[in-house]
Amino acid sequence: MGANVKILNDVFNGSKSVASVTMTVAGTGYTSAPTVAFSAPVSGTTATGTAVLDGATVGSVTVTNAGEGYVTAPTMTFTGGGGTLAAATAVLTTNADQSGYTHALVSFDNGGVAMEVDASTLRGMYNGTDGFKKFTISNMEWSVDSAINISFTGSGVTDATNVDGTGSSSIPIPNSWATQPGTAANADIVVTPQANIRGYVYFNLLKTDYA
Repeated sequence: MGANVKILNDVFNGSKSVASVTMTVAGTGYTSAPTVAFSAPVSGTTATGTAVLDGATVGSVTVTNAGEGYVTAPTMTFTGGGGTLAAATAVLTTNADQSGYTHALVSFDNGGVAMEVDASTLRGMYNGTDGFKKFTISNMEWSVDSAINISFTGSGVTDATNVDGTGSSSIPIPNSWATQPGTAANADIVVTPQANIRGYVYFNLLKTDYA
Protein backbone atom coordinates (compact mmCIF):
# COMPACT_ATOMS: atom_id res chain seq x y z
CA MET A 1 0.00 0.00 0.00
CA GLY A 2 1.17 3.54 -0.71
CA ALA A 3 2.79 5.28 -3.64
CA ASN A 4 6.03 5.10 -5.59
CA VAL A 5 8.01 6.98 -8.23
CA LYS A 6 10.27 4.88 -10.43
CA ILE A 7 12.62 6.29 -13.07
CA LEU A 8 12.66 3.72 -15.88
CA ASN A 9 15.02 5.53 -18.26
CA ASP A 10 17.04 8.70 -17.78
CA VAL A 11 19.07 9.79 -20.80
CA PHE A 12 21.32 12.81 -21.31
CA ASN A 13 23.03 12.70 -24.71
CA GLY A 14 25.05 15.83 -24.00
CA SER A 15 26.92 14.52 -20.99
CA LYS A 16 30.59 15.38 -20.78
CA SER A 17 33.75 13.73 -19.45
CA VAL A 18 37.05 15.05 -18.11
CA ALA A 19 39.39 15.58 -21.04
CA SER A 20 42.35 16.95 -19.13
CA VAL A 21 43.47 18.70 -15.95
CA THR A 22 45.17 22.09 -15.72
CA MET A 23 47.35 22.71 -12.67
CA THR A 24 46.65 26.15 -11.19
CA VAL A 25 48.85 25.83 -8.08
CA ALA A 26 51.69 23.29 -7.91
CA GLY A 27 51.80 23.31 -4.12
CA THR A 28 54.88 22.67 -2.04
CA GLY A 29 56.49 20.19 0.32
CA TYR A 30 55.22 16.96 -1.23
CA THR A 31 57.23 13.85 -0.47
CA SER A 32 54.83 11.46 -2.22
CA ALA A 33 52.03 11.88 -4.72
CA PRO A 34 48.84 13.17 -3.06
CA THR A 35 45.47 11.53 -3.65
CA VAL A 36 43.37 13.27 -6.29
CA ALA A 37 39.58 13.42 -6.01
CA PHE A 38 36.99 14.75 -8.45
CA SER A 39 33.48 15.73 -7.38
CA ALA A 40 30.72 13.48 -8.70
CA PRO A 41 28.20 14.37 -11.41
CA VAL A 42 24.51 14.46 -10.46
CA SER A 43 24.18 11.11 -12.18
CA GLY A 44 26.90 9.18 -13.97
CA THR A 45 30.47 8.07 -13.28
CA THR A 46 32.93 10.04 -11.18
CA ALA A 47 36.27 10.81 -12.83
CA THR A 48 39.52 9.62 -11.27
CA GLY A 49 43.16 10.62 -11.64
CA THR A 50 46.66 10.34 -10.21
CA ALA A 51 49.06 13.13 -9.31
CA VAL A 52 52.53 13.22 -10.86
CA LEU A 53 55.20 14.95 -8.79
CA ASP A 54 57.81 17.36 -10.09
CA GLY A 55 60.25 17.50 -7.22
CA ALA A 56 58.28 18.58 -4.15
CA THR A 57 55.39 19.98 -6.21
CA VAL A 58 52.54 18.50 -8.24
CA GLY A 59 53.54 18.82 -11.88
CA SER A 60 50.45 17.29 -13.48
CA VAL A 61 47.48 14.98 -13.06
CA THR A 62 46.96 11.93 -15.23
CA VAL A 63 43.27 11.23 -15.85
CA THR A 64 42.76 7.50 -15.27
CA ASN A 65 38.98 7.50 -15.72
CA ALA A 66 37.37 10.38 -17.61
CA GLY A 67 34.02 9.84 -15.92
CA GLU A 68 30.66 10.44 -17.59
CA GLY A 69 27.55 12.53 -17.02
CA TYR A 70 29.12 15.88 -16.16
CA VAL A 71 27.29 19.08 -17.04
CA THR A 72 29.85 21.41 -15.50
CA ALA A 73 33.49 20.77 -14.62
CA PRO A 74 33.97 18.89 -11.34
CA THR A 75 35.91 20.41 -8.48
CA MET A 76 39.23 18.80 -7.55
CA THR A 77 40.95 18.21 -4.24
CA PHE A 78 44.42 16.97 -3.27
CA THR A 79 44.99 15.19 0.06
CA GLY A 80 48.00 13.57 1.67
CA GLY A 81 51.50 13.34 0.27
CA GLY A 82 53.02 15.52 2.97
CA GLY A 83 52.56 18.80 1.08
CA THR A 84 49.99 21.56 0.81
CA LEU A 85 48.22 23.98 -1.48
CA ALA A 86 48.11 22.04 -4.77
CA ALA A 87 45.07 23.02 -6.86
CA ALA A 88 43.82 22.24 -10.34
CA THR A 89 40.84 22.65 -12.66
CA ALA A 90 39.24 19.94 -14.77
CA VAL A 91 38.65 20.59 -18.47
CA LEU A 92 35.60 18.88 -19.94
CA THR A 93 35.08 17.43 -23.39
CA THR A 94 32.76 19.30 -25.76
CA ASN A 95 29.44 17.83 -26.83
CA ALA A 96 27.11 19.67 -29.19
CA ASP A 97 24.26 17.17 -28.78
CA GLN A 98 22.28 18.60 -25.88
CA SER A 99 19.22 16.39 -25.80
CA GLY A 100 17.65 14.07 -23.29
CA TYR A 101 14.53 12.43 -21.93
CA THR A 102 13.21 10.70 -18.84
CA HIS A 103 10.62 7.92 -18.53
CA ALA A 104 8.94 8.02 -15.14
CA LEU A 105 6.28 5.75 -13.62
CA VAL A 106 4.19 7.04 -10.72
CA SER A 107 2.09 4.30 -9.12
CA PHE A 108 -0.50 4.26 -6.34
CA ASP A 109 -1.83 1.36 -4.28
CA ASN A 110 -4.52 2.67 -1.96
CA GLY A 111 -2.46 5.85 -1.72
CA GLY A 112 -3.42 9.46 -1.36
CA VAL A 113 -0.15 11.35 -0.96
CA ALA A 114 1.23 13.61 -3.69
CA MET A 115 4.32 12.17 -5.39
CA GLU A 116 7.14 14.13 -7.01
CA VAL A 117 9.45 13.58 -9.99
CA ASP A 118 12.52 15.43 -8.73
CA ALA A 119 14.45 16.99 -11.60
CA SER A 120 17.49 17.77 -9.47
CA THR A 121 18.35 14.06 -9.27
CA LEU A 122 18.23 13.46 -13.02
CA ARG A 123 20.98 13.49 -15.60
CA GLY A 124 21.81 16.82 -17.20
CA MET A 125 19.24 18.87 -15.32
CA TYR A 126 19.89 22.49 -14.35
CA ASN A 127 22.34 23.03 -11.50
CA GLY A 128 22.07 26.80 -11.27
CA THR A 129 24.61 27.35 -14.05
CA ASP A 130 24.20 24.76 -16.80
CA GLY A 131 21.79 22.03 -17.83
CA PHE A 132 18.19 21.56 -18.93
CA LYS A 133 15.83 24.12 -17.39
CA LYS A 134 12.57 22.53 -18.43
CA PHE A 135 10.66 19.27 -18.57
CA THR A 136 8.00 18.86 -21.25
CA ILE A 137 5.45 16.03 -21.14
CA SER A 138 5.73 14.71 -24.69
CA ASN A 139 3.26 11.87 -24.04
CA MET A 140 1.76 9.97 -21.15
CA GLU A 141 -0.40 6.98 -20.25
CA TRP A 142 -2.58 6.48 -17.21
CA SER A 143 -4.93 4.04 -15.55
CA VAL A 144 -6.40 5.24 -12.26
CA ASP A 145 -9.66 4.65 -10.40
CA SER A 146 -10.11 8.30 -9.41
CA ALA A 147 -8.97 11.69 -10.64
CA ILE A 148 -5.43 12.99 -10.26
CA ASN A 149 -3.90 16.40 -10.88
CA ILE A 150 -0.53 16.85 -12.57
CA SER A 151 1.27 20.12 -11.92
CA PHE A 152 4.72 21.71 -12.00
CA THR A 153 6.77 23.66 -9.53
CA GLY A 154 9.00 26.53 -10.54
CA SER A 155 8.14 29.46 -12.76
CA GLY A 156 6.07 29.28 -15.92
CA VAL A 157 2.96 27.13 -16.21
CA THR A 158 2.18 25.34 -12.96
CA ASP A 159 -1.02 23.37 -13.66
CA ALA A 160 -0.52 20.86 -16.48
CA THR A 161 -3.61 18.65 -16.61
CA ASN A 162 -6.11 16.42 -14.79
CA VAL A 163 -6.76 12.80 -15.76
CA ASP A 164 -9.14 10.04 -14.69
CA GLY A 165 -9.93 6.49 -15.79
CA THR A 166 -7.71 4.91 -18.44
CA GLY A 167 -6.18 6.70 -21.39
CA SER A 168 -3.14 7.99 -23.19
CA SER A 169 -1.93 11.00 -25.10
CA SER A 170 0.71 10.75 -27.80
CA ILE A 171 0.87 14.50 -28.40
CA PRO A 172 2.38 17.09 -26.07
CA ILE A 173 0.07 17.88 -23.17
CA PRO A 174 -1.13 21.51 -23.29
CA ASN A 175 0.52 23.72 -20.69
CA SER A 176 3.01 20.94 -19.96
CA TRP A 177 6.17 22.85 -19.22
CA ALA A 178 7.74 24.67 -16.33
CA THR A 179 11.13 26.15 -15.57
CA GLN A 180 13.03 24.34 -12.86
CA PRO A 181 13.94 26.54 -9.87
CA GLY A 182 17.49 27.88 -10.03
CA THR A 183 18.44 26.04 -6.85
CA ALA A 184 17.83 22.72 -8.64
CA ALA A 185 16.44 21.50 -5.32
CA ASN A 186 12.67 21.32 -5.89
CA ALA A 187 10.50 18.81 -7.70
CA ASP A 188 9.49 19.67 -11.25
CA ILE A 189 6.40 17.47 -11.56
CA VAL A 190 3.90 16.78 -8.80
CA VAL A 191 1.18 14.12 -9.13
CA THR A 192 -1.61 14.72 -6.63
CA PRO A 193 -4.24 11.94 -6.23
CA GLN A 194 -7.48 11.62 -4.35
CA ALA A 195 -7.54 9.45 -1.23
CA ASN A 196 -7.31 5.64 -1.55
CA ILE A 197 -6.42 5.75 -5.24
CA ARG A 198 -5.08 2.78 -7.21
CA GLY A 199 -3.38 2.95 -10.56
CA TYR A 200 -0.46 4.57 -12.35
CA VAL A 201 0.68 7.43 -14.56
CA TYR A 202 3.54 6.94 -17.03
CA PHE A 203 5.40 9.99 -18.36
CA ASN A 204 7.69 10.46 -21.33
CA LEU A 205 9.45 13.71 -20.42
CA LEU A 206 11.64 15.65 -22.81
CA LYS A 207 14.47 17.71 -21.37
CA THR A 208 14.44 21.12 -23.03
CA ASP A 209 15.88 24.64 -22.83
CA TYR A 210 19.54 23.75 -22.27
CA ALA A 211 21.58 26.58 -20.75
